[in-house]
Amino acid sequence: MVRAASLCLVLAACGDSPPMLDFGPPDAGDLGGADAGSPDQGAPDAGPDMPDLGAPDAGLFPALPEAHPGLPDHRSAVNGRFATRESCQVCHVSDGVALTDQAGRDVSMSTLWRASMMSFSGRDPYFLAALSHEIAVQPEAETLIASTCTRCHAPAGHETLRPSGAHLDLEALTGSVETEALLGREGVTCTVCHQIDPENLGTDESFSGGWRIGGARTIYGPFEDPVGRDMQLTSGYTPVFGPHMRDSAQCATCHTLFTRALDEAGAPTGPTFPEQVPYLEWRNSSYQNERGAGPLAASCQTCHVPQVDEDGMPIEAPLSVRPAGLASRTPIGRHVFVGANAYMLELIADQWSWVGTPVAPEEIRDRAELTRTNLRSAAELRAAPRRDRNAMVVEVKVANLTGHKLPTAYPSRRVWVRLEVLDAEGEVLWASGRTDARGALVDGMGRRLDAPGADLRDEVLPHLDLITREDQVQVYEARMGDAAGRPTRVLLEATQYLKDDRILPAGWVADGPEAEWTAPVGVAEDADFVAGGDALTYRFPWPDGAARVRVALLYQSVPPGAVEGLRDRPTPLTAAFVAFTEERPATPEILAEVDVEL
Repeated sequence: MVRAASLCLVLAACGDSPPMLDFGPPDAGDLGGADAGSPDQGAPDAGPDMPDLGAPDAGLFPALPEAHPGLPDHRSAVNGRFATRESCQVCHVSDGVALTDQAGRDVSMSTLWRASMMSFSGRDPYFLAALSHEIAVQPEAETLIASTCTRCHAPAGHETLRPSGAHLDLEALTGSVETEALLGREGVTCTVCHQIDPENLGTDESFSGGWRIGGARTIYGPFEDPVGRDMQLTSGYTPVFGPHMRDSAQCATCHTLFTRALDEAGAPTGPTFPEQVPYLEWRNSSYQNERGAGPLAASCQTCHVPQVDEDGMPIEAPLSVRPAGLASRTPIGRHVFVGANAYMLELIADQWSWVGTPVAPEEIRDRAELTRTNLRSAAELRAAPRRDRNAMVVEVKVANLTGHKLPTAYPSRRVWVRLEVLDAEGEVLWASGRTDARGALVDGMGRRLDAPGADLRDEVLPHLDLITREDQVQVYEARMGDAAGRPTRVLLEATQYLKDDRILPAGWVADGPEAEWTAPVGVAEDADFVAGGDALTYRFPWPDGAARVRVALLYQSVPPGAVEGLRDRPTPLTAAFVAFTEERPATPEILAEVDVEL
């Protein structure tokens, strides 16, 4: 099977390996030059509800005082193919009628998008730290790494330069005030997603950033017969009906990422590695809708760009304030892009001036809370305690309610079960899955279970079906390994998964589509690790005074081990991120919780 390779790595073929996607410059007639297309649009108004927070404080990024991500770059920027969200906000704004739900809430696209991780993808502190770390590990491949990472994290900036053969490097992304840098720091923005051509979507070629954007300034939308004259006059873009905007394959272009490790010279080597493949997990599930639609069928957009308001009602409203008197459209997707990274949103709000965003910290924290609401819909948990002579036995069942693995995407993420036995006063008598103040897993004595060794490679905890001691914990995670079989946090080194017991989606089958890329690793001896869930048993001596059992399913997007993995090649960006995580440790999020009296 042919797979493309990207995200902080790799784009080449060698030996019998699958051919890699070539991001070389296209013919001039293919995409058009960076100057093709539109009239000078000036600097449109940012919209009535965008707060003017002034210039961020450069002092919060002292390592690079002259080229830091906190530049006041929230002014508008345009070139021949892309524009920042201000150009769209001129018309696609809530005015009490247009893009307003039945309760009077603003559901305009750029207003909802601006506090999402899609908006922050080009200035995400973890991404910037990881990118600088990958370059520090393999400096010979700096151009390759930066150009492939920015294709999905800063796509408008990347694509602005690509036709000329140039690329958006890390220094420019974090410090330049040129148009391509301003566009890049806007992240995954309106004029990127809505210009993606549908021709190759869902194919191997489209993955790992293989999206295509032409030079015709065509804006695809999900509604037929768009009214286009005002958009053409105002922005130079032409709206066109594009049903693919509601297809999962649209999202898959960047959220299906294959990589290959690099050798000492910076050349790709080793097998193609599925760094993250939530789209392929979804394809092999009961949630897919590409080969018929069952009762669970749902696209990525169904959950992440919901077509209902906060009360669960379909949104019906005009899409624009211009021209006046537009008819209402329905359903309209709320561009909240809720995912699983409430922690990073909180950290970005903490470090607002370093990140350099004009979005108010309070708005970002509101999005973090909405993300937590989304997380609490991801799983179901059941617990059945009983007494067996002098032992307590607890049967725990975990159900995955998402359309992909739980957790999915970037392999730093982990989910685990915490089981506690409490007395009548609420004191913990026995527990598996405890954490310390930094979010690290510890036993009953506070000794760390996932501590890194001298080389900062933390232990890979085994998949468990039976837990009998407090120093055992069931962690659902994907742990990367290098060619020597050692655990690694460095994408440039990853050739395999040493463990992947993330909970499969309902309907996954071993001979189904994409099974070779989505199969679990390390669960062969666990007969009740099945599609849609897992069951595990706890058995230990009955604690004196036990009154109830409390079980929680916990989640971290950036566990301590992922942060510690950045320390071996210190850079200003890794140092900043480590400092940020010390100010806000990655305490776990609760996905589900049950409390059973004995």
